Amino acid sequence: MLGFMRRFDESYQYAKEIVDRGDIGEITLVRCYGIDPSSGLPSFVQFAKNSHSGGLFIDMAIHDIDLVRWFTGQEIKEVYAIGNNFAYPELAEYGDTETGAALMKLSNDAIAILVSGRNAAHGYHVETEIIGTKGMLRVAQEPEKNLVTIFDEKGVRRPCSEHFPERFKQAFINELNEFAKCIIERQVPGVSAKDGLESTKVALACTKSFETGKLVALEDEAK
Repeated sequence: MLGFMRRFDESYQYAKEIVDRGDIGEITLVRCYGIDPSSGLPSFVQFAKNSHSGGLFIDMAIHDIDLVRWFTGQEIKEVYAIGNNFAYPELAEYGDTETGAALMKLSNDAIAILVSGRNAAHGYHVETEIIGTKGMLRVAQEPEKNLVTIFDEKGVRRPCSEHFPERFKQAFINELNEFAKCIIERQVPGVSAKDGLESTKVALACTKSFETGKLVALEDEAK
């Protein structure tokens, strides 16, 4: 079992039920947006300097890559990735990027667009949009911390989640419970080693595309 915790989030699970029922038709495009809070960027720069996280696409975007595969049931066959470093240009010295984007073509020619980053001033921000032939859905349109709305001299504000453990707290609990259940009842986990392998291949292809500035075909990488 692998730690793709978003599959265990109740909102994502509900969205998966809608997609699997065919309520929005055949998926034509998936857009994933995941950016860590800027408050953690200085410490990450030191982490990138002293260790090897694998880079933005492996360290962060791999969760969105898994969502694309999970929702669509398709593999990713081509990727083109770009990135930049505006807040911390020194990240480029360590082969990483603070903001990255990837355009992907799936095995059925559907499209996926991924935006990943480490510099969200407003807090941890994750959302997923799925467009189909009969409709669309969006998960976590606004990264709200809770149901509190603040009205003051600054206007109307909704607090945001500050980091991923806060946003996906229940998902982590659900994931651990599922892991324990699989062991006790000797069940096969829903998230397999193949899911991790295929997502890693795509993340590595994105990294290669980012480094070379070229389109990368997954079929060529497998040769």
